[in-house]
Amino acid sequence: MTVEQVARRMAAAIVAAGPEGWTECVVRGHAGPGGTGTSGGGYVVPGRTGAFYGMPSPHEDLAALGTSFRDTHGWEHVALELRCRPSGAFALVVFRLTLAPGGGVEDGWTLTVDPAYEPPEPGAADDVAPSVLPPSGDPAEAVERLRALLRRHAEESGEEATMPAPVTEAQLAAAEQHLGRPLPPDLRALYLEADGDGDNEALDGYCWLPLDSALAEHDDHTGVPTWYGWGLGWRHVVFDADPPNTVRRCSGHPGWLPFASWFDGNFLAVDLAPAPDGHPGQVIEVGRDFDEGPRYVASSVTAWLGRILGLPDPHAPHQPEDEPSRLIVSSLDAQLTPAVQAIHLNDAASPVDLTPLSATPRLRRLHLNRCAAGDLTPLAALPVEDLTAGLAPGADLTPLTGHPHLASLAVGSETPIDLTPLRTLPALRALDLSRCPTPDLSLLADLPGLRYLALSEPQWDALTATGRLPTRLAAARLAGNPPLTAALGLLSALGVDTSDAYRLTGTAEAAT
Repeated sequence: MTVEQVARRMAAAIVAAGPEGWTECVVRGHAGPGGTGTSGGGYVVPGRTGAFYGMPSPHEDLAALGTSFRDTHGWEHVALELRCRPSGAFALVVFRLTLAPGGGVEDGWTLTVDPAYEPPEPGAADDVAPSVLPPSGDPAEAVERLRALLRRHAEESGEEATMPAPVTEAQLAAAEQHLGRPLPPDLRALYLEADGDGDNEALDGYCWLPLDSALAEHDDHTGVPTWYGWGLGWRHVVFDADPPNTVRRCSGHPGWLPFASWFDGNFLAVDLAPAPDGHPGQVIEVGRDFDEGPRYVASSVTAWLGRILGLPDPHAPHQPEDEPSRLIVSSLDAQLTPAVQAIHLNDAASPVDLTPLSATPRLRRLHLNRCAAGDLTPLAALPVEDLTAGLAPGADLTPLTGHPHLASLAVGSETPIDLTPLRTLPALRALDLSRCPTPDLSLLADLPGLRYLALSEPQWDALTATGRLPTRLAAARLAGNPPLTAALGLLSALGVDTSDAYRLTGTAEAAT
């Protein structure tokens, strides 16, 4: 089926299902090998607000359009918008997913200008101070603990575990050459005992991976930071493990080798490149649920095996007692402790007094949702990297002047605010001013580290009119509910060739 035929079919179904009094229907979505999705849109009915009013499911047609554009244009992923009127007249616009719809009606469009750029993570850099501590594992003790666990498993299950043959020294040497780092002595000793556990789950339900499988998981998943794209990634923060400063603050690293898993997308890994207070060969948990930072587990594989046996870990740093590191609250109260690194404060009485945050010296993320701060001064002494805040009348950005850590900032205000303090933020790379009345935006061109900028359509128009667009943007967001054509215009203004965008107009009966 051709694109024209699919578009006509979509328009005909929309007209047939239209509610009384509708004036327009918007289908906005994306399609690609990973599936299809919609965002925002639906029937427009004057005097009514709400959801889709029974709009026919577009997913079969979105999939057909995705396949067609992959075949004809080579676009693996596409964003599209179909606008249809009760007469059956429609307009279809399709473009590569360098232009992606947001998740909600007012989330607008995310535009990728430089697809090669990804924001750095603080622990991924090679210049992070290395640990000077020695490995704490004991090869002989690790082997004895493995044998003890296998004996216990045999007693509990009634059958001896069948273990795979061990790897050779040559295989271990090849693995270390591949990783560019030596394996910890205790894990080395275990692989000379057996190449994994043969899926018998004797190790507290974990599967100990064969060496080749561990290297494959390293190459596929844990060896590089996680990146989900600019829709979420512009405000990405990697939190510190507990105990602090033991594990690098990154979501993936070449020095992390997974060696065990529950096959749930998460892995136990040996850390061959720990932070200054960590032991080489310490055990951490990484994977699907840990893109905001790994979890510290034990000081070594030997200690991890001992923990399964109920033995203490004499080399483990002190860890706080199950204090939450992330809070979702409606007030700043006694839940605040030194372990807290992220706070989402929802629907609090405004203006919010931020003084209690002095109890959270490790705070990295603060989101004030549907509430406003009266004074940002308490944040000046905190290592906040991601801040979303409404400003109450009279509040401004002055207290953030010179803040050394702030990397992503989303600020809302009912009145224009002075943006001058932004010039003094050395780490600032992402900025959302879409909830502010249009201030003087020309100074944004003077922020050399700015890589992401979110503005409303009027703000982008005003900034474009100054002739001083930021020159190093890797991504942008056109906030609100503008049409895809407006997003294409902005993408073009930011230097991306949009001349191959596909446009089609027609009616449900015959396309042109």
